[in-house]
Amino acid sequence: MKIFITLTLLVVLAAPGAWAKSKKRVSNTPKQSKSIDMGNQFDSLGSNEDIIEKARALQPSNSMRVVQKREVDRNWRPEIGINYGYVGGGDSYLETRSFGAVAELHVNPNFSVGFRYTDHKSDYTSEGKRVYDAYYAAKAAGNNSLRVPDTDAQESSMMGVISWYPIYGKISWLQSVVSQFDFYVLAGAGQTKLTETTSPIYTGGAGMGLWWNKWISSRVELRYENYKDRVYTEERNVNGFVGQIGIGFML
Repeated sequence: MKIFITLTLLVVLAAPGAWAKSKKRVSNTPKQSKSIDMGNQFDSLGSNEDIIEKARALQPSNSMRVVQKREVDRNWRPEIGINYGYVGGGDSYLETRSFGAVAELHVNPNFSVGFRYTDHKSDYTSEGKRVYDAYYAAKAAGNNSLRVPDTDAQESSMMGVISWYPIYGKISWLQSVVSQFDFYVLAGAGQTKLTETTSPIYTGGAGMGLWWNKWISSRVELRYENYKDRVYTEERNVNGFVGQIGIGFML
């Protein structure tokens, strides 16, 4: 009899806990999902931190990547800009710096056509200064046997170019400023005016553009150039390399 009473008490005491666990299992229904306004997440060039955090909360063990379309509207958009550059690898007696203006028409985010005007300023290199200093010193001493090399420096150039932008992405600067970038290749042709003559000029190269917002960009560019100059009475084939930095404004 005592044993029966003891078992009855154990069953009565354990029943509420079992009932609560059973009720908890039955009532464990999924929570209502919260909607995300995707349009508000992509309204600037900034990082999509809200979307990343929501995705990590759902699957914290997985790495998340977000790739979005270019934010800057570049469908039939004109752009103007200025640039500064250094020309090397041409005439060994000359070093040339350039200041230019650019007009670009972005047909779509992947292609653009443009026109470039460049003004060139040339000085003698250290080797050129040495040769000319020796020539003038010898001439002042009555020695006219020395001969200085002839030079035909660039004065200005005009070119049409076409650019292709196959790669784009984002850069975060110290986790405070985010800008979009493009890697592009270009090719072009035109005419250059030199001290003694004019010549067709051809160019090809690559560069990177940084879009700080929807209206302002900056560029770093490296190009190869080929043209012909005239020294004494002969034409020479000149191969040079141009490094440029510039800033552009969308209209």
